Amino acid sequence: MAFLLRLNRKRELSWVRAAHRAVLFSLLLPDYITDEMKIQKSTEKLVHSSNISRSLTRILRLFIVGLVLASTSTCAAQTLDVYAAASLKSAIDEIAANFAAQTGQEPRLSYAASSILALQIKHGAPADVFVSANLGWMHYLEQLGVLQNSAQNIASNRLVFASAAPIPLSLELPDILGRLAGGRLAVPLISSVPLGLYAAQSLQNMGFLTALTPYLAQQDNARSSLISVLRGEVALGILYASDVAIAPEVFAVAEIPLQAHDPVTYQAASISPRGAEFVDYLTKKQAQAVFMRYGFLAP
Repeated sequence: MAFLLRLNRKRELSWVRAAHRAVLFSLLLPDYITDEMKIQKSTEKLVHSSNISRSLTRILRLFIVGLVLASTSTCAAQTLDVYAAASLKSAIDEIAANFAAQTGQEPRLSYAASSILALQIKHGAPADVFVSANLGWMHYLEQLGVLQNSAQNIASNRLVFASAAPIPLSLELPDILGRLAGGRLAVPLISSVPLGLYAAQSLQNMGFLTALTPYLAQQDNARSSLISVLRGEVALGILYASDVAIAPEVFAVAEIPLQAHDPVTYQAASISPRGAEFVDYLTKKQAQAVFMRYGFLAP
């Protein structure tokens, strides 16, 4: 009898946990949809509704998992939580190590798409610093009153068509389709991830978006697209020039004109007073030299 009572109790607890997860999901879903639509409208990006529906599930999964992990983490006295766009990982890793050596503050680094990080911060994730690859998501947090200080420009970037084969590509639709040869074109989610937004805007302005949409292999962030190109899983990818610079086996086969998309500007802002020193450090000569070495451009 005691065994049966314990078993029933476990089942009740599992049902309660499941109900709790369902309530959390139902609360976050409309909020996420509303927030994403606001960002899309403010940045005036053309996104097909089918792309939005396909991307929501993946983004929500990452968002909720990240938020739960953040809410249960413990923070050491000298730990500084830095939430940074995935495309900055190599540079920020080195800059954070230099910062720790000089100040004794150990940055704890979390990387994801800027959209995911911004929504986690909105819902209480313990970030001290936010580094975004998209001005829209930084402005979003600014409008919410989350930022402690004005955002600082720390770097810029440009877009390229990339491939695992070093064969130049002309920016003509027949050449692009010929190179794809029925394969896929890797891009991050064009409804929310900064690189995906820039890529969609570029393709639209060059007159290619409608023809190339069926070939898009949309992924969660810029690094995922880089890995797909590196592994030869796709024929082409639209990547940041900085990502190509750190991958010797990936080649920039065509540069996308700068006028085809909004400027790719990276910004950093402090979310707590503790983050101000790191944000300031990102603008200094030593940190800027690291950004340049990893293929980024001056702010």
